[in-house]
Amino acid sequence: MDETIHQPLRLKIMAALAATPDQPLEFKRLKAITAATDGNLGRQLQTLAEAGYITVIKDYANNRPRTRAELTPGGKAAFADHVDYLGRLLRGL
Repeated sequence: MDETIHQPLRLKIMAALAATPDQPLEFKRLKAITAATDGNLGRQLQTLAEAGYITVIKDYANNRPRTRAELTPGGKAAFADHVDYLGRLLRGL
């Protein structure tokens, strides 16, 4: 079990990012998907970035600041391993 990913909000973030592998997700979209507050989502993104599981991209779109996140290759592998762990757990292995 990956303790970093297992926390419910971080698991939701990782699942959302894994579902869109070819494009980063904007902070507003992740907030809507996870129903998290700005502060909590920001902190969980920071934790995942510090673990090397995601990259946080800060840039501008239409002259407005924008924050997006995407999985790193290590994050993709860690998430796949965690999903496999959960599957084994459910199957009783």
